[in-house]
Amino acid sequence: MSTRRPASRLATPTPAAAGNGHNGERNSVVLGPNDRLVGQLFIEGDLRVSGSVDGELEATGDIEITGRVNGSVTAYNRLVVGSAGSLIGSDVRVARLTVEDGATFSGKVTMGKPTAKEPMPVKPEPVPVAVVITQPEKAKGKRR
Repeated sequence: MSTRRPASRLATPTPAAAGNGHNGERNSVVLGPNDRLVGQLFIEGDLRVSGSVDGELEATGDIEITGRVNGSVTAYNRLVVGSAGSLIGSDVRVARLTVEDGATFSGKVTMGKPTAKEPMPVKPEPVPVAVVITQPEKAKGKRR
């Protein structure tokens, strides 16, 4: 968790400067060694993970793991598990796979070009609902 205040962060670059596919450049996202992701991440481009992930990763480009990933991984191009990396996946779908010496890898691998799909929608959290139960009114009148 960062101790920096949001106002102290650098300004986000404009899309043209971020390399999001303009002029032949591919988008690239990096999860640093102190970053932690819990959930799903879909990237249009390349992804480098040197932090930890508990969840699903999907990238239309390459994925390089030098950190720890526990969950399914889909790389439309290439997946590299570096020598210091750890991937414990339920399902791994890749076009090409490289596992370097010293890396930890566990999971089911499916090879071949994955087809592009829409990102999975985020399921909304259940909302608690208050139910009020009232006692029926007693009938007025004579008792028999």
